[in-house]
Amino acid sequence: MIDQFPEYYGYFALEEFDFDGRSPSNRFNRNPVLGLGLGADGLKTGHTEEAGYGLVGSALQGDRRIIFVFAGLNSQPERRQEAEAFINWGFRQFIEKRMAKKGDVLGEVPVWMGSEQRVNLTVADDLDLLVPAVGQDSIETRIEYRTPLEAPIAAGAPVGELVITAPDMPEKRIPLVSDREVVRGGFLPRVRASSTVLFDKAMGQVQSLME
Repeated sequence: MIDQFPEYYGYFALEEFDFDGRSPSNRFNRNPVLGLGLGADGLKTGHTEEAGYGLVGSALQGDRRIIFVFAGLNSQPERRQEAEAFINWGFRQFIEKRMAKKGDVLGEVPVWMGSEQRVNLTVADDLDLLVPAVGQDSIETRIEYRTPLEAPIAAGAPVGELVITAPDMPEKRIPLVSDREVVRGGFLPRVRASSTVLFDKAMGQVQSLME
């Protein structure tokens, strides 16, 4: 609704709406957090005997939006308290952290049989993540990739992953892409690659003899 039909989404934030042919007492929006100054603007309450009182809620503060879903509560007042708590918790306990900007070089990978020997690893777009406010200094990152990469490689092709871990949060993996195109090399790159392989094998044999 928010992404594909924004022209209709505003209706869910209306606290009162008259329907033709409906009871006047049914014109009020039952969303309990509208009008509380929390940025709530949707979406739908619900109640059944089996599921209890629930809410699909959404709130926007600045550029950040949170969407939450809960059910199983025993009353409308309890639903209101829980919805307000969800919004406050979501906006206060998490912060948006810029991990990398588009074009930032995060690492490099060797290229096999290419016109260039290495490509830089970067993100395709700005990378912003929501992280716990109290644990933002405990975030750890590492880069994983297969090496060496074999040419040809297109600019923007996925060539690795940025792995992000934080306390009490699931591991997140972000694709890393090549910052340039690398075509398959001609005679000299092939000779250079073959020489590298032969040199590595020779050094391995020398090491074995020394042991």
